[in-house]
Parts: sequence; structure tokens; C-alpha cells
Amino acid sequence: MRRLAALSVSLLLVVGAAACGSSSGTAESSTATTAVAQKGYRPEPKRKVGAMSLPDYAAGQQGTPFTFKAQPDGLLLVYFGYLSCPDICPLTMGDTAAGLEALGDEASRVQVAFATIDIERDQGPEIVEYMTHFFSPEQIHALRAEDSYSLNGVTYEFGAQWSIEPHQPGEFYGVAHSGTTYAVDDKGNVVWAWPFGTTGDELAASIRTLLAQTYPTT
Repeated sequence: MRRLAALSVSLLLVVGAAACGSSSGTAESSTATTAVAQKGYRPEPKRKVGAMSLPDYAAGQQGTPFTFKAQPDGLLLVYFGYLSCPDICPLTMGDTAAGLEALGDEASRVQVAFATIDIERDQGPEIVEYMTHFFSPEQIHALRAEDSYSLNGVTYEFGAQWSIEPHQPGEFYGVAHSGTTYAVDDKGNVVWAWPFGTTGDELAASIRTLLAQTYPTT
């Protein structure tokens, strides 16, 4: 517990407002980045997540395995959050939805995956319902790990961090997490990351550039 508290405090100092719902916040770890005109950064060293998967409840009530790869010539936006998050998660989903709307026809090349970090409380069908408040059903992937071990494996590969406050069964507990949204290409490479607070217009501008750079002959 002492180790978790120390980690949470240090990460909270890095991200500030990007942690929500808990005093023991976590945040995206600091890494070298490649600066470009659009908001956000290209993670360095290069992250490959195409071998990772989580059950997707948007594809079936029992959770069909979903691999972290975009559709051909497209982008997959991945976000790690939780359904009872009071601020960061709904604001990010709203900004993401606005960004896809601003893309117009190009939005058909983008899908959004929401992976819960609160597997104790969040159930697959609830994630689907939550996501459909922001996006059309064909755009979404509603992901829930079967256990903390598999969730840790996926978040480690992305570089996302999170923490759950120690608690007894039935007790209320807080959750903290980094507020980053990741863009993954059709080969499973993380090609971009946006911090919390990226607006819909900023997201749309970045996505247009990413599509052109990632698939230059499309």
C-alpha cells in the first residue's frame, strides 16, 4: 500500500487535473516525444500493441476478443477510463465525438475503443450503452478485461497508468488514471497520443494529418 501511495502521489504531480475521482492519482509517464504542428505527440520509443487484445462487448454480449489494430487504412482511438468518472472521461468522449463529427466523411475511417480500468464495477453492456451516448454503434469498441492481470498487460504496452484505492468488498473506492487518448494504425502501432483537454477541432486536424502521413497512397 505504501508503494502504491508513493507512486500515485508522484504521478499526480506530473499530470495534475488529468487524474479524477481519487486522491491517489496516476498519470502518463514522461517519455521523449517528437513535436509536430498538431496537439499531442508521437510516443518514443515506438509502441506496438497489435498483439494485445481485450474482450469487446460491442461485438457480443459475452465479449468477443478484440485486437488493438485499426481497420485497413484507418485509425483506432483508444482510451482507458471508467464509467463513474465524473469529469475527465465524459469530457474526453465529448471532445472525441466532436472531432469525429468535424472530420465529415473521413470519420468512417476512425473507430473508438473505450477500455474500462474499473472492472469490479463496470460491466460490458454498460460500457456499450455509455459509448452509444457519444458515438454511433458501428464506431465503437467497448472493452473490459476479465482480470487485472490482463488489463495491466495492455495498459503497460500503451504506457497508460491507473490506480484503484485499496478497499474492502462493498466499500466505495476512488479511481485515478491518465487522461491520454491513443491513435493506433492498422498494423497495431501507436502513432499518436493526445493529452486531456484536446479539443474536437484539434483532434480532427491531427487525425487528418495522421491519415495522410500513415497511409500516403490511400
